[in-house]
Amino acid sequence: MAVDYEVEVQFEPVYELVSSIHTFICKKSNKKMDLGASWSAEVAGTLSPELLSALEETELGNDWKLLNLLIYQCPEKGSVDSVLDWLEHLQVGEMYETLAEYVSVFPVQMEQFRSRMHFLLSEWNRQYFSASDPAVNSRLRQHADERRLELGKGPVSDFVNRTTNGFYFMPVDGLRKLVLIPQFHFQPANIIYSFGPLTLCHYAARVSVTDEEISPFMYRALRSLGEKSRLKILQSLGGGRKTFTEIARQAGISKGIVHDHIFNLRCAGLLHAYIEGENVTSYSLRLEGIHRMNEQLFEYLK
Repeated sequence: MAVDYEVEVQFEPVYELVSSIHTFICKKSNKKMDLGASWSAEVAGTLSPELLSALEETELGNDWKLLNLLIYQCPEKGSVDSVLDWLEHLQVGEMYETLAEYVSVFPVQMEQFRSRMHFLLSEWNRQYFSASDPAVNSRLRQHADERRLELGKGPVSDFVNRTTNGFYFMPVDGLRKLVLIPQFHFQPANIIYSFGPLTLCHYAARVSVTDEEISPFMYRALRSLGEKSRLKILQSLGGGRKTFTEIARQAGISKGIVHDHIFNLRCAGLLHAYIEGENVTSYSLRLEGIHRMNEQLFEYLK
């Protein structure tokens, strides 16, 4: 698939700080995360009532999306403290100028927005993130460095597919730049923000901070095949791309159940997901994911 947009791989700890807050706030996804629902409960027990209240009032809507854009545009992302200092002293006019390149809808009260987000980031960093396992940031940075070395050695679409474990970003809506940001906390899911010519993709980097005898990524792929309906979905996609509605119709089961099946297959790297803006428009069988699963299993059984 030919693409005419630029691809960049970025990682700084502030990205993972925001990803970890996203993971905590997104309660409906806690059971699907590798960290499990217990992580959210354990972290909640260490946070101040004021921060917990602020987190409960925060929605993963447009303001949160704009925060991610602001952080991407911060000129000093080398440390969390440098980003926090920049955000704290950013004037309202400067925020408008920073965001206006990509969006036309802004927070109603820009100064309150900045103060609220600065409080969330700084207190979450102080009460949780700064004391979390340093191996997370270390391995994400190493992963990003390795991916950058691979960038440019083949077709861009193939690089994105390998890096994100199955994503194809369609060159629509004037997309000029795709920024791939590896994340740990929200694994195995991904977070995508589209700003017209710019797309930020926080993708599951498939990194682990524990030494497990059985690779959790191989185990996820094997478990994803433990449902007859999922096998039927994979078989149906062998003939080419299909929309979610087409998959649900052919499977003959409710859309809610199909959604869960596709989530599991996607996270296992067994599906290609074709993305326009922030929406997945269709899926197809990802044979390289099947081959990789077999290779990992054979390596383990030797």
